[in-house]
Amino acid sequence: MKPKKIIPIILLFGIVNSLLIALYFTKFGLTIFKFNFILVVNFMLFGISIFNFIRYSNLETKKPHAFVNTVMIGTLVKMLVFAGAALIYARQVKTPVGIPTLLCCMSLYLLYTWLEINWTKTKK
Repeated sequence: MKPKKIIPIILLFGIVNSLLIALYFTKFGLTIFKFNFILVVNFMLFGISIFNFIRYSNLETKKPHAFVNTVMIGTLVKMLVFAGAALIYARQVKTPVGIPTLLCCMSLYLLYTWLEINWTKTKK
């Protein structure tokens, strides 16, 4: 895969981080969102996306079953990482996260997943 395919992920990461930091310092919606939680989720999604990009770039296109296995393993790894992180967070912090924060994190998850699927749709 070409390295320029990773530019949308880097742009999404930068835009989300700069927006969250700007909103945090302007105190806009400070009672609604937990900005630290969303930042950590954004860092985790970015890291997993980079990991999946490396795996997709090492994929041989002559084996269709390898492509399916790679996509499925990427989804499984992402789910396991976030399930483990959610369990650790729930055990350590006794306060609820909040519906708006969870909806924001779910939308970030969908954006990163959509961008990763766009990597797999285009040929090398």
